[in-house]
Amino acid sequence: MAKRRSNGEGCIYKDSRSGKWKGKFEIGYDAKGNRKFKSCTGNSEREVRLLLKDLMEKHHAGIDISPKSLKVGEFFDKWFYGSVIDSLRTSTSQSYEMIIRRHIKPHIGDISLANLTGEDIRKFYKFLYDDGRLNGRGGLAPKTVENIHLVISSGINFALKEGIIIRNPLLTVKLRREGKKEVEVFTKEEQDLITAECPNHYYGMAIKFDFYTGLRAGELLGLTWDCVNFEKNTVRINKQVQRNKNFDKRADNKTILGFVYNTKTETSTRTIKVIKSLMKELKEYKTKQTVLRKRIGKDYYNYNLVFPREDGYFTDAGTFLDIFTRMQKKLEISPRNVHAIRHTFATRALERGVQPIVVSRILGHASIKITHDIYGHVIQDFAEQELEKMEDIYV
Repeated sequence: MAKRRSNGEGCIYKDSRSGKWKGKFEIGYDAKGNRKFKSCTGNSEREVRLLLKDLMEKHHAGIDISPKSLKVGEFFDKWFYGSVIDSLRTSTSQSYEMIIRRHIKPHIGDISLANLTGEDIRKFYKFLYDDGRLNGRGGLAPKTVENIHLVISSGINFALKEGIIIRNPLLTVKLRREGKKEVEVFTKEEQDLITAECPNHYYGMAIKFDFYTGLRAGELLGLTWDCVNFEKNTVRINKQVQRNKNFDKRADNKTILGFVYNTKTETSTRTIKVIKSLMKELKEYKTKQTVLRKRIGKDYYNYNLVFPREDGYFTDAGTFLDIFTRMQKKLEISPRNVHAIRHTFATRALERGVQPIVVSRILGHASIKITHDIYGHVIQDFAEQELEKMEDIYV
């Protein structure tokens, strides 16, 4: 028997055939004057009571709760292209678009935004953790799911502020916390082997330069000659090279390589000192590059890059990684990614006694806390060595 509730609160009952609990309430009249109802179904009376309460709150707030109401996928597309894309860095826009297209729309995109629940999102995240890789080979890393969550959270908060929804489905959702990863660093012996091999490779100078400057891959490949000062032995980091989605729908290429003139953080734009011997090698390298450019002639791309392809065009970070990986395999070194070069530079600098605040500024970290979080073990060893100097003044 249906459980009658107060006027305007609808009713809840258990369906004898399906064994499911159901609820409904009146939402108005159709064109013929017949009463219209909105219903919901659940496994328990409590579940239906909560669903019914939520639907009634949305209805009274003027939110469309009909089956044809705004879907999650439609909302995120409208939100991204209408309110977000122009306020983000190019790389961030690319990341948001990819997350919406590859993950959100295929899995929860057909759910009505007004009906999206915490349970829907928890199931979605569980799938991502267990089987979320696009190649079907297992789950995504917690950090990747965290990035997806950030996009969903940003969109949901926008919907709340705009009154599109009145309940936050993320309130009961928790993420898995990833344990701190060990920083990959080349040993001094491995570093020496790699730098000794560098003269035998076209990108050898780029690899060696990175070992002694700690630039991010995009910064290294985006460095231009106008930012190199041979008199002061400095380089100016003010842009990077990235492969980004081409949002021009008229273009044939879905992605394009190019400069991004806003680096990762405000502190990423910086001028760093480079050791004299390395700058001397870089000057010799520039002379060789000039010869190559003249030989290629008009077919050479004049982007003024320090470490371009042989024809002067942008070097793709993926190509650079492949070359670096092959070099390591040749030297029988356990392959690490390009970012390990950056970690190696920072570790060597701290081991040599360079102050953490100086290392932080050279790396372009947003704060010294990031440097401490990543290289805390090295800094601790350095601190203990420095403290031993106090023995000389102890009385």
